[in-house]
Amino acid sequence: MRMLGNSTRGLSPRNKRILYRACVVPIATYGHRLWYYEGAKTKGVLKALNSMQRKAALWITGAFRTSPTGGVESLAGLPPISLHIQKLSQRAIYRTATLSDTHPLRSLMKGEHAKAAAPNLGASCWMSVGRQKNVCDAITETGAKLDRLTEVFSPCAEENTPGLRLMDRHQDKVSFNDFDPKAEDALVKRRHLLDSTYRQAIASHTAVCFGTDCSIPKRTAHQATASFVMNGAGRDPVTSTWVTGRVLSACAELFAIRSAIIRATTLEGCSRIIIFTDSMAAARRAVDPSVHSGQAHSLAVCKALGEWFSNGEDRSLEFIGTPSKLKWGIHHQAHVASRSLPPIPAGRRPATSLDSVRKRITQTALDSWATRFQDAEYRGSQFLVMHETKGNAIAPTYANGGSWLKSVGEDTKLCTRMCRAILNHAPIGEYYRRFNIQEEHSCTCGAERQTREHIFTRCPDMSTRRRTPRLLNELLGFLQQNPTAFGFRSAPEGIG
Repeated sequence: MRMLGNSTRGLSPRNKRILYRACVVPIATYGHRLWYYEGAKTKGVLKALNSMQRKAALWITGAFRTSPTGGVESLAGLPPISLHIQKLSQRAIYRTATLSDTHPLRSLMKGEHAKAAAPNLGASCWMSVGRQKNVCDAITETGAKLDRLTEVFSPCAEENTPGLRLMDRHQDKVSFNDFDPKAEDALVKRRHLLDSTYRQAIASHTAVCFGTDCSIPKRTAHQATASFVMNGAGRDPVTSTWVTGRVLSACAELFAIRSAIIRATTLEGCSRIIIFTDSMAAARRAVDPSVHSGQAHSLAVCKALGEWFSNGEDRSLEFIGTPSKLKWGIHHQAHVASRSLPPIPAGRRPATSLDSVRKRITQTALDSWATRFQDAEYRGSQFLVMHETKGNAIAPTYANGGSWLKSVGEDTKLCTRMCRAILNHAPIGEYYRRFNIQEEHSCTCGAERQTREHIFTRCPDMSTRRRTPRLLNELLGFLQQNPTAFGFRSAPEGIG
């Protein structure tokens, strides 16, 4: 790692972090399901992995080796390795549901999870009930927890056969009209396009328009809803709303699109389907029969459209991106309809998608990390808690480069000084005194003690502030105004 950079030169902190997360962590955790499961003895392995991550965090941030592990890895945007492996393990359990019915792993499972696979001689189904209770391995843990996922997958479905997929046979009949929010007068032009397309479609007796949308509850105790609004020349307007279960917005949008397409393909005299949606990702997923969350909806769409396209050469399907902020026409009507139902309790075992389960596992890991970060023993007793502009205390995360590193950009020296200042493990008198280091304890301005607070608020050699910075932007501004703050002192004249 030293060859690639240190606290003053080489790779930027962002690139160091990417290198560690993309290369080192996957190799170190490869095959973790063989040794990490409920009841396994993992203390020694986790100790080695913690040591590895501590070295990486020090390398990324440029912090001193005396810095607390929790504080350094939080600044580097690296979740505790134990929580990371726990998250990977839990997500891998539910990934098992996407395996084919005859996959070798299924031969080691029992009950409905075995599917069409013949039981292996080592499968738990051949064991006595008493012995099954004493078995601790990844397969047993998977079988015990996989029931929480209700979604069913078909990796070998006929609609997913290469060459027979919908987009392989009818690609010219499906179009996607995306919305580019960065274009000049984007919303005005999009509204004009929506109005003209809708007027043209309504004037034709062979075209049908649908607006689709969904509503995701804030509480996980409630279920999501999806709606579509249908309109066409000579046809009665139709509004339909369904409860979709405990799913994410992409799956709920996919449910609405599926319902709209199934309805449209059963209408007589319809040769053109236009769907106005604010989720083009869900629209593309609707015609993708591969394994993904909501695959059952995609398979139903591909099957219905395949038969519908085969019965007429002039038939077409068009998805048009419709920004919600426009509150336009039938799309806004679908938006209102999806929120018309009262909160629907999830019940004992609601329909649950793979994406929602994976997100809940990830959020649980982040919550555990945030809780651990509140403990001064984890982050360090001297850790300077920073706040966002809105006033909320900054919580650790690994998204978008982490909560702190994303603010320093490519400036390696600024990142190093920021981390040392926050941790209060910096080349200043207070640090030298605390660790009994034979260096100057006084400040360059002549003050007897050089503390972090003194540097921020009272040192005449610095562009000081009235108080210790509370906002991260304030701290970065102070460090940029004072390039020598929390850095090593220059060597005396005539030395070096």
